[in-house]
Amino acid sequence: MEQTGWLALLLASGIAGIGAAAFAEKLVPVFPSYVLYVWVGMHAVPDALRLALIILVASVGSTLGAVCWYAIGRALGPRRTEALVVRLGRRAGLDAARYSALAEGCRSRPFALVLLGQVTPGVRLCVPLIAGVLELRAITFFSATLLGNAAWNAPLIGLGYALRGVSRDPAQVGLAVVAALVVLEGLLVVAMRRRRRA
Repeated sequence: MEQTGWLALLLASGIAGIGAAAFAEKLVPVFPSYVLYVWVGMHAVPDALRLALIILVASVGSTLGAVCWYAIGRALGPRRTEALVVRLGRRAGLDAARYSALAEGCRSRPFALVLLGQVTPGVRLCVPLIAGVLELRAITFFSATLLGNAAWNAPLIGLGYALRGVSRDPAQVGLAVVAALVVLEGLLVVAMRRRRRA
């Protein structure tokens, strides 16, 4: 992964730098998270003892970035947030109808939807905005987001750590993980629909 100057500086700053990089990635997603976290696992985890700490720090940093998006959603209000979410999510196929479905899911099952939103490529950035508009309880939002970020970061950082010393491109490894997650999420959606019908 080619690093810009600010990212190289953050990642060279130890644990605090990793947290700051995770915060920056969530707030201004310059690099895809699946590339960043695989790279962190490959190059910034010194030993197995600190692996869990780095996953926690990255998850907290990412959660704090999501809290900023939550605050933006609250400040913008429903109409402007919907327009922003649709614009941000256009590449992931997030239109007004899907926005409405996500908002309804946040109303009916806030913890589950916020948590799942953090492990779903394409909507990780949008769910905090929607949660802010709906003014979800802060503790519900924060705990679900932290847990979801940990569930997203742990396999990526862990995989990067497992591949240390192997000449693999972090972008290719990250894309493979994301593809597997998309397939898994698709299977879960199909299973839930069948269960509802039954």
